[in-house]
Amino acid sequence: MNELVSCVVPSYNRAHLLKEAIESTIAQTYQNWEMIIVDDQSPDNTAEVAQSYAAKDPRVRYFLNPEKGVSSARNYGIQMSKGQYIAFLDDDDISLPHRFESQLKAMKKSGNGFLVSGFQSRDRDTGEVLEEQKLELKATCTGFPSRWMIRRDLLDKVGGFDQAAAPLEDIELSARLAAYETFALHDDIVAVTFPTEGSASSATEKKVRARLVLLERGKNVFSPLETAWWEFSAATDYYMLGQKDKAQEFLKKAAAGDRRGLYSLAYQYFKFTKAFGGPFKRVNLKVLSTLREHNFPTLVKHPVVGNN
Repeated sequence: MNELVSCVVPSYNRAHLLKEAIESTIAQTYQNWEMIIVDDQSPDNTAEVAQSYAAKDPRVRYFLNPEKGVSSARNYGIQMSKGQYIAFLDDDDISLPHRFESQLKAMKKSGNGFLVSGFQSRDRDTGEVLEEQKLELKATCTGFPSRWMIRRDLLDKVGGFDQAAAPLEDIELSARLAAYETFALHDDIVAVTFPTEGSASSATEKKVRARLVLLERGKNVFSPLETAWWEFSAATDYYMLGQKDKAQEFLKKAAAGDRRGLYSLAYQYFKFTKAFGGPFKRVNLKVLSTLREHNFPTLVKHPVVGNN
């Protein structure tokens, strides 16, 4: 097992955090890797930090993104890479030392070209583990590329990330990959993310448009219930944005695709309460969010690969 693993790292204005991402890669037990850092035209000293590591270790390579945006940065990194296997790492995440070795063994064992491993969430100041997630995915799509490993030929088939799907470009890419292969779940924790206050995404026009792009791209791979879930999510975003007619339109679509009747219940509830604003909005959002996640079944049976 000596294949080259290319770790693609888009970076923007996080030089102080990028150091940890680089050092976590240098510490890998599997040695045959390259790290492709793509600077998304950062105004800070990202270039200086990356180039200082590249001067000491030729496996670390620095590039300036000729375009702009995280999707184009990742795509440029893939273009510049040489490995048969592609791993991604966000500049504020780290890989655990065994990541590449464990993922590569799992891919060879399973024969899958797309592997999704587990990850931890930690407090950056204290190191306390806040949460661990693995083997939890039930549907076609997945996000958080810092836990992925993909065989290059499979990634080449779908053409990389699509900026039009931002900020859900990773999930949208996984939907296109699903047309070729169901990703395998890897029973191991390989990466760490550090949530920061205010980092949770809020509903925006950009996000809801991304959901619509995802619905269009996934129409040939999503089951009716998965489509309904994304329609319900779009409805919730529209409600947060105050676009109640759009929210009702997508709740109605979601209800039509949900044989369980839960989304129909949400649609009827919304028709009754949509005129209420002020303090009722928070209550309504809580109801919608609860119904969206309640008793969600496994939609896709993903193969599971262990460590042994």
